[in-house]
Amino acid sequence: MDSNRFIKRAFQLALRGRGAVSPNPRVGAVVVRADGKVLAEGWHRRYRSAHAEVDALSSLPEGAAKGASLFVTLEPCAHHHHTPPCTDAIIDAGIKRVFSVTRDPYSKVNGRGFEALVKAGIEVQMVGDPRVAREINRGFFCSVEQGRAWCEAKIALSIDGKIADVNGVSKWISGEKSRKLAHKLRADLDAVLVGGGTVAVDDPELTVRMVKGPNPVRLILSTSKGIPTSSKLAESAAGIRTILLSTKPVQTPPNIELVVLPENEINRIDPLDVLQKLPSLGILSVLVEGGAEVLSSFMEAGVVDRITVAYSPSVIGKGKSPFEKFQPISWFERPYYHVESVRREGEDVIVRYGRGEAPSLQA
Repeated sequence: MDSNRFIKRAFQLALRGRGAVSPNPRVGAVVVRADGKVLAEGWHRRYRSAHAEVDALSSLPEGAAKGASLFVTLEPCAHHHHTPPCTDAIIDAGIKRVFSVTRDPYSKVNGRGFEALVKAGIEVQMVGDPRVAREINRGFFCSVEQGRAWCEAKIALSIDGKIADVNGVSKWISGEKSRKLAHKLRADLDAVLVGGGTVAVDDPELTVRMVKGPNPVRLILSTSKGIPTSSKLAESAAGIRTILLSTKPVQTPPNIELVVLPENEINRIDPLDVLQKLPSLGILSVLVEGGAEVLSSFMEAGVVDRITVAYSPSVIGKGKSPFEKFQPISWFERPYYHVESVRREGEDVIVRYGRGEAPSLQA
């Protein structure tokens, strides 16, 4: 039996839950007969609905899964919450083997699901690449392990490292293929975040348009500015969840949520407070798109887990840099990232950076 093929399919199914299942993880499942015939597929379709394993098994007639194998991207749950334990459904269906990729780090699961299956006489095998499982659910793993939402930054840069000219003009630094990638990131993450200044200058939509996928929740971070009623964000708020994060109970246009967070010592919102608040709002991952003040504040807080940069072959000259408001405590304490991937998109070069350990910087 080609376990890698079935787990790969389960990963594909898991991604269908994008934009609908947080704060739960994205999970896919495939039920396979002993001769390799796929009997059923399932995925976690929306928060508080059936989990992937139950979604797949419930589509089969009673007894049809007896003696079959179940391929699932994450450890089945063994506790009651909004839905019954998946382990009960697996055991009752007569599944003989369960192939999974990684443990569920949530404290009420974390090995208990596998233990329940083994105790019931079901063989459990680990297959696939756990790194893929973590990547698909990086927001879920980050919220469980660090108590906050996962944070990515997306930046379009000129050759000389600018995100806009002196007047704030930035459309478009990167090419069409790079912008398409940005829309893929929006579709993959739960939310996109910008500052109030970006809303005032650019009047962005912050939607997914160049690819197929769900629109992210739109977050606006502003201590002093509200959202103009004439803005694209306000006009489309009835159909797309939009949240203003502020330090005071300001008036917001209809259909826009207000979340008040405390000010820090410099009269700003602490990015860590934002990321720790988001899981309670059903948001496990966020794409920070700017501007420079917001990007700098998140970098200063040490919470940027990944940076995707689209380097464009143009020169802006005097202009704005993405982290120009950030000043590290010292040269030796500056943030350090490692290169995860490099590729070309049209005339642009896309580099993805992940947080890493600094090398020895002492001479």
